[in-house]
Amino acid sequence: MKVAGRTILGFDRDEYVGLLEALPPVKIRTDGQAAATERQIEVLLARPELTEAERAYVDLLSDLLADWEDATVEIPDVHGVELVRALLEERGLRQKDLVGIFATESVASEVLAGRRELTGKHIEELARFFKVSPAAFFPSGSSLRSPLAPSRSP
Repeated sequence: MKVAGRTILGFDRDEYVGLLEALPPVKIRTDGQAAATERQIEVLLARPELTEAERAYVDLLSDLLADWEDATVEIPDVHGVELVRALLEERGLRQKDLVGIFATESVASEVLAGRRELTGKHIEELARFFKVSPAAFFPSGSSLRSPLAPSRSP
């Protein structure tokens, strides 16, 4: 830390103040503020290397944006066949890529169309295939027991 006050907390104070003046960090209350904050983060992260002051500023803006998203963005609970469809789309896969799990493309088609239920074996293999927890295929907070859970003796 320099005694002259130019460097504080491991970064250049003047540089940091300049960043704060460009887009003052405030609690985000509108979509417009969120978009401006996100743009500023993207601009900085597009640089090949960040200074310590830029890194500290990005951390601050990221925390503000995360707080706003936590308070305003609702993430739907996607599970079961909906999750399988979403994972297929996200990864650019097709129904026929699941034949190893469902044995045939027609069974995969019936499951994805909702005409046939996912079995415990399907869920176990889908979890392995997509590298997600088997619990992801059940509604959050569900009182339904996973078919993979060991049975309890009375």
